[in-house]
Order: sequence, then C-alpha cells, then structure tokens
Amino acid sequence: MRGIVLSASLAFTALAVASPNLPGEQHRAQFAADQPSVAPIAAEPSGVQQPQSLQDRIGSAQAGDLVAQNNLGYDYAFGNGIPQSRKDAVKWLTAAASTGFVPAEVNLGLLYEKGWAGKVDLAEAARWLRAAAEQGDALTECKLGNIYEFARGVPQDYTQAAEWYRKAALQGNASAQNNLGSLYHHGKGLKQDYALAMHWYRKAADQGLAEAQSNVGVMYEDGLGVEKDYQQAAQWYNSAAMHGASRGQYNLAVLYSSGRGVPLDYVSAYMWFSRASAAGDSLAGRKLKDLSALMTPRQKELALSRLAGKQNASISSSQSNSPFESSNASER
Repeated sequence: MRGIVLSASLAFTALAVASPNLPGEQHRAQFAADQPSVAPIAAEPSGVQQPQSLQDRIGSAQAGDLVAQNNLGYDYAFGNGIPQSRKDAVKWLTAAASTGFVPAEVNLGLLYEKGWAGKVDLAEAARWLRAAAEQGDALTECKLGNIYEFARGVPQDYTQAAEWYRKAALQGNASAQNNLGSLYHHGKGLKQDYALAMHWYRKAADQGLAEAQSNVGVMYEDGLGVEKDYQQAAQWYNSAAMHGASRGQYNLAVLYSSGRGVPLDYVSAYMWFSRASAAGDSLAGRKLKDLSALMTPRQKELALSRLAGKQNASISSSQSNSPFESSNASER
C-alpha cells in the first residue's frame, strides 16, 4: 500500500524582526512542532534603533514603530527577557497586524492557532493568516491552502486550497507544489490530471522535498502521468528515504522485498521497514513481522548490524539478488 504524502506546511517559525543594532536576532526561536518548520518571512527593519529597556521599548511601540510592536508582542508571548503576558502579546501583535504588517499578522495567527494567546481559536488564526497571504507571501499562501484543505477554522474547500497552493507554487514554494500535485492526483478541487500531478511533484522533488520525492516514486511505480518504471520509482524512493521520509522508506522496502526495480534483498528491505516503523509507520511494523519469517538468522544479523551502525543501503550498487543469501548491497 502506498500513500501520497502531503507536505507539512502547517508549522511555522515565529517572526521576531531584527532591528539594526541586533544582528542575528531575526530568528529568535523556533517553536517545537510535530512537523518540519517553515522558514520565517523576511521583513524590513524599521530603521529605528531598538531600545534595550522595557520602558523604552514600550515607548517605541506606543509611538507606532511596527517592528517594536511585533517584537514586543513576540517577547511578551514567550517571556523572552520580560515577564510573560499573553494579554500584552495579543495587544501589541494586533496593533502591528492591524496595519497590514505581515510578520505580526503571521505571529498573531500562530498565537490563535497554537493556543499561545490563551486559547485555541482556529477561525481567528485563519483570518490573520489570510491577511498575510493576501499580501503575496508564499509561505502563508501555502499554509492557507492547508487550512482550507483540512478545514482548520474554515469550511473545507478544496477549490480554495488549490487556489492558494497554486499562488505559492508559482512562487517556487516546494510544499505548495507538492500539495497542489496531490490535489491534481486525487481530483480534489481540480479535475484529476496525473500529468499535472507529476509536473508539480517533480518540481518540488527537484528542490529536495522528501515527501515529493516519494510521491514521484509512486507515480513511476503505478504508471500515472508517466510510463511505469520500477527502477525510476526505486531511485526516487531512495532519495526520499535517505532524507528521512518514512513513506519513501516503506515504499523502498516493499521494492526490495519483491525485487521490483532493485535486486531482491531482504536485508535492505528489513532495514528500511525498520526505519519506517521507527518513524511511526504502523504498516511497516506489520511488514517487518512478515518479512522476519522469511529471513535466515544471518540475514537478520546483517540487518540489525546495519541499523545499529546507522548505515543505509544504496540502490545504485546493490549486488544481492537472492533472498536466501546474505546481502552484498553496498552501504553508505
């Protein structure tokens, strides 16, 4: 069983905007998330030197300095050098966001989405994130597409999802390209078109997005939008697997266990099923049990040795062609 993998475009990094005398503080904190973070949005500094005392910082914010308002709200939200105050965080971020200042719009949206404002309010989060997306920011456009696709604070609307993914995809956002490809693949909000699905998957995959690399492999394995080609599928699954994508690891293991596109190699199959299972793929765990029943003690020993050494199988020079002998697949 293969699944198309959506990019995790719902996790953002909060935006603290650097002032000229504070080099390197643009990215003050990366919020923990169960999905990869999206890089922060660049914003122009105000040109006004940020005071160091809280009283002076509040004075600058009260005077209308958008950078000061955004950064003060950010610091209040997380108690960065000042007493934590969610009320003041919302106050100052709202002040900046209400002028159309994109970093503050994104930060305010995050506060409501994650509950950092005191409670989760997905509708309010979507409102502020949409405001940022409407100014043409690709990261927020992609996030808004995800919000519409999965009904996070808005009614589910695949057409809107496709529209926002497309805006971001045309700006080169790899996650949006991958997710737009998925909508074409499954005919959600768009007419099903495997060739266009492959087009967008490939654009994202060529940028190194592991989820998209796995999806390109699926298209080659199933012959959707391209001629069926197991070797190409294996190559793309391998790229995804080497980048840590659990679905790519699982799919590559399936090919090794069946000898499609790669030599039949139970040791490599066991290793990749194990990696996928460790990453949370429950189906991989069940496959491991089935595969174990077919393996010799020596093969299991080799597989466990590779896992312990954190070694990977390279499909480019795998030599083993028998499931009944020890694997000679090269390692790297």
